[in-house]
Amino acid sequence: MVPKSFYDLRFVVPPGALRMDAHHICGSLDEVMAALDSELEHHGYLLFYSSADLALDVYQQGKRVRSIGLHPFITIRIDGRPDITFRGPGEPIDSAGAGDPEQMSVIEDGMAAGDFDGRLKFTVDWDGISAPPLVGEIVEVCDYVLLGDGPLGDLDDLDGLDEDDLEDELIDRGWVEYGYHDFES
Repeated sequence: MVPKSFYDLRFVVPPGALRMDAHHICGSLDEVMAALDSELEHHGYLLFYSSADLALDVYQQGKRVRSIGLHPFITIRIDGRPDITFRGPGEPIDSAGAGDPEQMSVIEDGMAAGDFDGRLKFTVDWDGISAPPLVGEIVEVCDYVLLGDGPLGDLDDLDGLDEDDLEDELIDRGWVEYGYHDFES
C-alpha cells in the first residue's frame, strides 16, 4: 500500500456538555471547502466553544506536514449585527473590538437554535489559509489512510487478503476510509 497524500478537515469538541470528533478525508481543496461549508452550516455555533478545534491537516505521502487552525480565517455575518471573527478557538471578537461575552453567548445560543436562519452567513478566507497542494499519489474513494503522527507500519502481511478481510484489518489497525467520519457518533 503506497502512502497517499490527503487533507483532513477535523472539527473536534472534547467530551463535556457536547462531544464531536468529525474528520473529512479529502483529496482536493474543493472537497475540503464543501466539507467545511457543511460543518459550518450544521455546527457553526461550536466555533464559540473554547475547546473546539477546527483545523485542516495536510498529509503528504502519509505524513502530517502541516496543521492549520481555521478559526482566524472564518467570519460570521448576521444581518443587523457586527461581523464576528475569531482570534482562535473560543475567542470571538466583533468588528467593533473585543467581543462582549454575554452578547457572544446570545449569538451562539441563537445559532444553535436556528434563530438566524436566512440571516446568517459564514465566510472563509481561503486565500489566507495557504494550504499547500498535495504531492504524489492522492487519496481517492475507497482508499484508507492513517491519521496522526505515528508510523505507518508494515502492511506486507495484508497482501493476499480479500477485500472484506483487508478492510477489517485496516480498521483494526486504526486506518480510516476516504470520506466523512465522526468518531464520537
